[in-house]
Amino acid sequence: MNGTFTSLLVVEVAITAIFIAMWLWRSFLDMKEDDHLMLDQAEAHLQREQAGIRSRVDTLSRYIKVAGAAWGLLAVAIVAGWVVSELKLI
Repeated sequence: MNGTFTSLLVVEVAITAIFIAMWLWRSFLDMKEDDHLMLDQAEAHLQREQAGIRSRVDTLSRYIKVAGAAWGLLAVAIVAGWVVSELKLI
């Protein structure tokens, strides 16, 4: 393996670690979110708290999609580069 493949693999591992960390954090936030709340006016602060959690989960979900797409594109690039380098050896 030359330096290009090694550096691509390092980036791939970093993106994978970030992806897993964001996915775990989203799961943690989802545990705190309630699916259905029956609140009166005295518990309006709970409604605001749940709206904040939902907003954070939605934002994190967008970043997870971007990280997943980047991971997939980089994986395809690594495999394509490896195939090309192996075909040159034949």
